[in-house]
This record gives sequence, C-alpha cells and structure tokens, in this order.
Amino acid sequence: MQTNYPNRITGTAIPELTFELLSGGQWNSQAKMHYAFTLLTIYRGMWCGHCKHQLMELNRLHDEFSARNVNMVAVSADTLERASSTVVELNLDKLEIGINLPIEQARLLGVFVSKQVKPIEMPLFCEPASFLIREDGTVFAAWIASNAFARTEPADILAYLDFVKDNAARPPRGSA
Repeated sequence: MQTNYPNRITGTAIPELTFELLSGGQWNSQAKMHYAFTLLTIYRGMWCGHCKHQLMELNRLHDEFSARNVNMVAVSADTLERASSTVVELNLDKLEIGINLPIEQARLLGVFVSKQVKPIEMPLFCEPASFLIREDGTVFAAWIASNAFARTEPADILAYLDFVKDNAARPPRGSA
C-alpha cells in the first residue's frame, strides 16, 4: 500500500510540464503566461464520456473564460490520432488541446494515474484534474479526482473566478 502523498501545490510554482498541442507547438508550464490565469484541464482520454461532456462545456464556455482573462488548455495522454478524433467528434473549435501528456510529469502535479482496463484506454492515463494557474506560474486552485465521476464543472470554476476577482490578494486555499 502506497502511503506517500504528493506535496500540496496550491500557492507554489507549477512543476515542469511540457506537452505538444494539436494546433502545433508546445505548452510549457514554465513559459511566460500572458493571462491573469490559465486553466489547465487534464482529461482521461477519448473513450471517457464524462471527459467528453467536460470538454464540450469548456469549449462552449471558452468566451466566458476569455472575458475573465483566462487562457484554457486541455490535455490527455492520448496520441495525436486519438485526440484529433475527439476534436472532430465533439466539434471543439475553440478549446486548445494537448496530446501525449507525460505521465511522470503529471504525477508531479499530484494527478492520479490509472492502468488500462479496457482495450480502448491508453496503457497508463491520468484521471481528471483542473489547475488554475496565476500569471506568475503559481497554482491558485486545484481540483483533482481519482476517477471519472464527481469532477469540477467548468461553470463552477467560472463562479469561483467571479468570487475571487475582487479578492485577488487573497492567498490560495489549501496552501497552509
């Protein structure tokens, strides 16, 4: 039984994380961020119905996030082909999608990792998580799940952004 837990990350710099983007280029957690926040969403993969719902909601609310000066990117361990088929199937025309999420880098974020149970799944994949990262590269909020169910809805993250906008100096919760 594993008893070591990852360090809490709210209030600290996001660990090194780099992955390819479907649109070309790479996303790197250490690169300068040009938004008040970046919402990094990690999803399980193309087979997950809950992920599909979440991705469609993120895509639908893209302009709402942009209006709050929030950049969004969603990533999974899926390959180029698998992620591309998800984008086409769900008509994700606004949401930036990353591919080939390095599992060991994701573990540094405290993301839960699962082994393949069904043939359609990747051999190893991340369970869902969302990270709200400040412009300075620190994690302001984190929502991490150990399974597909009961994840944070994008609309709830929007409500949280509206709540904290007038309290920008407040420390991140969970950082004590």
